[in-house]
Amino acid sequence: MRIKNSKNWVRHSPNNSVSGALLILLIAFLIRLGIHPLVEPYAPFHLFIVACTIIALFYGYKLALLSIVASIALGGYYFVKPYKMLGPLNELNPTDWLQFFNFFLVSIVAIFFIEKLQRNIFERDLL
Repeated sequence: MRIKNSKNWVRHSPNNSVSGALLILLIAFLIRLGIHPLVEPYAPFHLFIVACTIIALFYGYKLALLSIVASIALGGYYFVKPYKMLGPLNELNPTDWLQFFNFFLVSIVAIFFIEKLQRNIFERDLL
């Protein structure tokens, strides 16, 4: 039996969901900013992967997908050389593209599986 309204498993109001997602993203950004001098060129998106996964767990895939976009913007601007500069995309080297692709792929896969598990839990509770 397929539950048609399983997308409604999130138990938070839209305002609480958005503010919670922004808070999680801000915490990940501040932690990464704090450890930036220690891990400067390495792993610019790892904490953002954790943040997007937590957002998917608590607030659903839609806010998690938006947090991926925000994380790419924040991580690319603050933690990918040259720091705090926006320039044309053709100036990015292959390593930068690999980091963006790695972050995007891992985050999408994690969000997909979390959403699938949350929907199965919701379906089980309804039945």
